[in-house]
Amino acid sequence: MNIDFSSSKQYIIILELINMKIIRTYTLFLIVSLYLPYCFVSNTYAEEKIIPPIDTEATCVAASCHDKMGKKKYTHGVGVNGKHCIKCHKVVQKGEHTFTLPELAVETCSQCHSGQYIAPSDIEGTPPVIMEGSDVFEEGNETVFHKPFLEGKCTECHDAHESDYYLHLKGNYPGLFYATFSPETYTLCYKCHKDFENVLTEPRTLDATGFRNGNLNLHFRHVNQKKGRTCKACHHPHGTENPKLIRDNFMFGARRLAVNYKKTDTGGGCSPSCHMPLKYDRYAPADIMMLTTPRPGRDATDAELRESRQLDLKKLKEKKKQEKEKKELAGKEEPEEEDKN
Repeated sequence: MNIDFSSSKQYIIILELINMKIIRTYTLFLIVSLYLPYCFVSNTYAEEKIIPPIDTEATCVAASCHDKMGKKKYTHGVGVNGKHCIKCHKVVQKGEHTFTLPELAVETCSQCHSGQYIAPSDIEGTPPVIMEGSDVFEEGNETVFHKPFLEGKCTECHDAHESDYYLHLKGNYPGLFYATFSPETYTLCYKCHKDFENVLTEPRTLDATGFRNGNLNLHFRHVNQKKGRTCKACHHPHGTENPKLIRDNFMFGARRLAVNYKKTDTGGGCSPSCHMPLKYDRYAPADIMMLTTPRPGRDATDAELRESRQLDLKKLKEKKKQEKEKKELAGKEEPEEEDKN
């Protein structure tokens, strides 16, 4: 390109471009010259940095370590007591700040919640008994377990250290017999029971729940009220010997009342102390002889009830098929025993 240097304006532009190039080159050189020594020093320091050995007799909840723990409304006595961390966290190598946890939380939780444990003197209260013995999960035990509990995943519902929710749970779950219903009342349950919010908000249904008399949604009738019964009024969160985790009894104030629940192929019934004996049937609605509040919606027709039964049978058949396939797959994945002969 031919440039006419007779033009002073073009000459000045050329000089500015040269100066800018020199400045950029110098700046890049300066950055590199400062950065390389920094990398060398920081890497050397990191290699030589030694984590001081831990003192298992000292508290882990201190200003210098885990200082934010123990600030929430409900705290786990062992979980936030810094001197008892090793009750759950096992030291991999003495003196080193590395720990392991059992694969199943229940292995840890059963140490204190099995009824065979006396709390240390520096921990307030007594651990509630959740598991009566080590045979609680053994084959032949007829207890019906809540799935997370059966799988030993206590921390699916509970926070091991602290929580702003009752019983250091991970979401809202009323601890009383009665509670005013709202979509936020059972956020803990909705984490797994994704569609259950619909069960508690639809007064009539032919498929959302099996707890129905015809198409009258009995979950809605019990729970969706200003003074609604909570989940724990009828269900045990860990396990019972009754279908659907139905309790044998429940506390009502200072009294313990029986439930007397009986399940049938098409429904069930109970005769608790809180109301007269009642039955329900999904396909041949039982007469309810007690005085009740108005029932919104209309009763299902006979044709609708027959259709709902066919759909339920189809779902049941599919469920059994999936369970069978799951068991067969699990059997194939089990390693074969070595021939010791």
